[in-house]
Amino acid sequence: MPMSSDTSIEEKMAEAAEEAVASDGPFIPGISRTNITDTDDFGDFEYWVWKRYYNRNKSKKTIKSFISSVSKLEEFVDESDKIDCSADNITDRETPMFKRWLLDQVKPDTASKYINELDNMCQHFVANEYYPGNPFEGLAETIDSKSRQSSSFQTNKRTNVDDSRLREAIRSTHGSSKIVLLAMLIKTGIRISEAINLDWEDIHIDHDISDDLIPAPRFELSDDPDTIYIDADKTGEDNPTDSAGNKRKVNSVIPIDGELKRLLIWHALTRERRFDDENPVFMSGNNAGSDRLEVQTAWRRIMRLAKEYGWWESGRSELRNVTPHWFRAKFVTYMSNRLEDAEDSDKSDFNGDSGDIVKGLRGDVAPDIVETYRLRDGNQYEHVRSHQFKIGLEGM
Repeated sequence: MPMSSDTSIEEKMAEAAEEAVASDGPFIPGISRTNITDTDDFGDFEYWVWKRYYNRNKSKKTIKSFISSVSKLEEFVDESDKIDCSADNITDRETPMFKRWLLDQVKPDTASKYINELDNMCQHFVANEYYPGNPFEGLAETIDSKSRQSSSFQTNKRTNVDDSRLREAIRSTHGSSKIVLLAMLIKTGIRISEAINLDWEDIHIDHDISDDLIPAPRFELSDDPDTIYIDADKTGEDNPTDSAGNKRKVNSVIPIDGELKRLLIWHALTRERRFDDENPVFMSGNNAGSDRLEVQTAWRRIMRLAKEYGWWESGRSELRNVTPHWFRAKFVTYMSNRLEDAEDSDKSDFNGDSGDIVKGLRGDVAPDIVETYRLRDGNQYEHVRSHQFKIGLEGM
């Protein structure tokens, strides 16, 4: 039944919450299954309950389980004197503390269940590029519970892909646009929407023929050859197609290595030129009239590759399969390990902090990270380039 103009959405949600779930927990909306259409004012928890539970006619017991998990998270945030954030802004710095606190409150199986509830919500928001990362990912796996060996639990483990197989998959991909996209994701860690939003002006290639192939780079890159620029102000409205906006809170200059530079030159040589104001790096087709590549199309391309190599399993979480976000997570792990190894090596003359460098590449905005990465040492870009994932282009 539609809401009357005299009834506020807050009143309707509160009324439905009282009817749907008899819980003393926090105010998570009990939303009538079909009445609510405007979700703009919902918080993250509210939207997830509405989308995942009420719209799918889940039982009161299932809904209450999620509400209980949020209740515990909010209780932890309220009680802790070591963190300064709200429950819906918790990061991977605080979630381990939450796990330890939770294990003192409930049994291990219950703690694992609560964290999995929050993990599932974050997976959805990350897959839809609303969150930059999932602070609960893998946390439940560190809890020694009775359900640890269940088949469903094992299914939730992230797909492990051997580096040599990943190189083979990228090298075997047909089409310059597809190969460049995969190489860019694994080498730079940018989001799929950030890659799709790239225009040729956002790339500075230091090569004799680049002036004849691509437009002059934007002024922010004028002193940084062989780099790409991720514009934090570029939104979905900037492009006519469904490309989604960039999620970064800070503009980022990211170095590209010799392999990606070579692939981009190849892509620029084989692409169809456009004679309008649009200069997208990634297009939906091979002719000059093609539109900018859309996010969903890019997802499907990567999904087909993953299925071909056995890295996609139907019914498994999007984040447990090889997806665009998998590439971002792989980049963070690979780059972190390589830079940490370099720090420990006596041969390295680079003094930067590897953790801050990786976070800077990701676009994190903590003041110390921004200072470390943006006020960079002169050889930092070369240091990053030397440790980016190598595909091996010999023979291509």
